[in-house]
Amino acid sequence: MIPWRLGDMAGAMGARYDGPDRDYHVTAVTTDSRTSQPGDLFFALPGERFDGHDFVADVLQQGAIACVVQREWLARNPAHGERADALLIVEDVVAALGRLAKHYRESVMSRATVVVAITGSNGKTTTKSLLDHVLSDSFPGRAAPRNFNNHLGVPLTLLSAEADDRYLLVEIGSNAPGEVASLSEITSPSAGLITSIGEAHLEGLGGMAGVAAEKAALLRYVRKNGLSIVNIDRPEIEPYLARARTRKMVTVGHGSRARLCISNVRGDLARTTFELEGRFTVTVPMPGLHHAINGAMTFALARWFGMAPDDIISRIGSFSTSPGRTCRFDARGVPVIDDTYNANPASMLSAIHALGEAKGGRRVFVMGDMLELGRDGRAWHRQVVEATFEAGIEVLVGVGPATADAIRHARIRSDRIRTILCQDSSAAVAVVRGLLAQSSAIWIKGSRAMALDQVVASLRDSADQPAAVA
Repeated sequence: MIPWRLGDMAGAMGARYDGPDRDYHVTAVTTDSRTSQPGDLFFALPGERFDGHDFVADVLQQGAIACVVQREWLARNPAHGERADALLIVEDVVAALGRLAKHYRESVMSRATVVVAITGSNGKTTTKSLLDHVLSDSFPGRAAPRNFNNHLGVPLTLLSAEADDRYLLVEIGSNAPGEVASLSEITSPSAGLITSIGEAHLEGLGGMAGVAAEKAALLRYVRKNGLSIVNIDRPEIEPYLARARTRKMVTVGHGSRARLCISNVRGDLARTTFELEGRFTVTVPMPGLHHAINGAMTFALARWFGMAPDDIISRIGSFSTSPGRTCRFDARGVPVIDDTYNANPASMLSAIHALGEAKGGRRVFVMGDMLELGRDGRAWHRQVVEATFEAGIEVLVGVGPATADAIRHARIRSDRIRTILCQDSSAAVAVVRGLLAQSSAIWIKGSRAMALDQVVASLRDSADQPAAVA
């Protein structure tokens, strides 16, 4: 963060500040009392499990310059009013954080910093990480950490920008109408990416039309002299393309209508290779054909930054993914794909296709429930289970009630695949460990709340142990 005078920050967020008019300069903003440092401004966020106001005294003792607190909390705790020099008083701490970030973006952040906003049903975090890996070889900059993609994470990402940053990658998520628009307005991006339109958060967004409208809201906030990059493989996005403010748009997809056309996609359990414009061959070192879109969007944005195609392709090829996002490791010589961060029908089908293309041996797909699919959830689970049959996968381990229902329905019509039902991830640990010795590949995927990372952790513990004798 660029050092910012405390009194000016109070004015930017509409806070009451009764402290002395001294030249206090804040060097960072935080919402986590455990990591607060001298020079910080602490936002005391109210929450279901913890209330940041309970840690105000601790944070000030640790050296924070001041704390942003809610008026109603101070009314209930008048003793804290004695620290007027260290309290910025607002009606709503979360709203104040958003106002501060918006002002920082507009009036404090360096004009040389290119803010890139990324949204979509799938691929947001992977594309963000790919972009950071590619751009960081040529430019100073930073990306949103972890899953900082909501009404707290986006402002904190904006406020992290330093004076010499040439790029800032902001991830924007949504599970309810209006969230992308609200966060995009705060972000005011110079470039906007829509990675995909898919069957995710259908319960909150009201079907595919609602998903497309929500993600496309980003296009209204990309600056006119900036760049929009849009995956046009799904027709639902088409009506929104003409509403973009930006003068320059790059469409990406597998069909000839796309300006940046992806072709000849192929892959195995270690990588995905594809061609762009019929002349650039790109390899993303992750399994799953959907990574062709992530790689193509990275290519398009890096070209806009002025990087040479060969340099971009080389950097993409050296990327390492993070746990939970099609991350491969070996357990007793068996390749395991950790894809446990999240799941929706499109990403599930891509995973099944990739595993089905792996030849030889006994392939195991561990499928956890896909959440937030709304009233069509049962149909989607059945379609995904059917896809495992069609892909020729030998073993399907179902975790959770929705997947179990889909497997029971499918069993009536097919016995081409061995199916094993597990109530939860704890039960799946023993099952999958028992399958390890006779497996040629294992792919593990489900919504994050299904906790399939427990199965992954168990297999990682097995990585250095000798294989059991059958």
